[in-house]
Amino acid sequence: MFKNKLIITGVMGAFFIASCSNEMAIEPTAEDNSYSEFVDALESTGGKAFAEFMACEAGADFNVENVTKMISDWQKLITAESLFGVWGYVPAADTNAFGDTLWWELNWNSKEEADAEWSAWVQNEDAQSWAEEYSNVMVCDGEGRNSFESVYPILPNTYGDVNESGYFYAEFHQCKFNDGSNRKNAEDFLPGFTNAVSNSSYDGTGYSYANYFAHENEGGSHADDNVDFLWGNFTNSKDSMDKANASFEKDVRADMFPLFSEFATCAEVPDVYHAWTFYIGDNKEFMPDFTVGD
Repeated sequence: MFKNKLIITGVMGAFFIASCSNEMAIEPTAEDNSYSEFVDALESTGGKAFAEFMACEAGADFNVENVTKMISDWQKLITAESLFGVWGYVPAADTNAFGDTLWWELNWNSKEEADAEWSAWVQNEDAQSWAEEYSNVMVCDGEGRNSFESVYPILPNTYGDVNESGYFYAEFHQCKFNDGSNRKNAEDFLPGFTNAVSNSSYDGTGYSYANYFAHENEGGSHADDNVDFLWGNFTNSKDSMDKANASFEKDVRADMFPLFSEFATCAEVPDVYHAWTFYIGDNKEFMPDFTVGD
């Protein structure tokens, strides 16, 4: 279906950069406030959003020229006011749970608005033509996209500006609730963790974090019964993630990890990604610079 093809743009660019990074990448710079509109949008919703993640893999016609043109052409078709952020992720380690799977994350104001926009997309002739034109660049599982209710206790720009290029480094922990625990326990934990971070040395890392709570299907089950929620950490570079993790070990773990362990258990090794911002709803002039990254 054409609906499947919508999801291919975001992560495609990230995959391209990973394959070329040894030749092209330069140090990321944090000298822009490109995320200000996204931050404003999140603040207006109380730091919450409806998030969707889609899995993708490169197609036969995947190359630099096609990737660049595809993203540019896709952005011209997006009119949804309820879509306020899109990000692409490419694995940064071979230990990731889903191997070399690429991901595209979309943040919406609500599930209802997201469903409505997806429905409208398949009726849009220009969108269908675009999808057909680029159908061999990337193949994605649109029907199987995973839904989450996301919470952002620390927003981008809190501990340093984001990169003008749109590049960032991401860490995702897959977590399950312990018996007798639930989302309320997790959300009650977040203010204490946020405060502990504020009393440590995260400055300059661009650190932010989010919890993604698996959205229940109509039958009451989660899209993935192995994951109740994802804990995502984000920084402006791999070095910054190392610094943030060192600060966690030094100042945060001793007090906060025992409290966390009372209600949840996470995979021992996080999934790590190079990532780029692909779309900011209130800053439609923004385009990522794929020559910048770790």
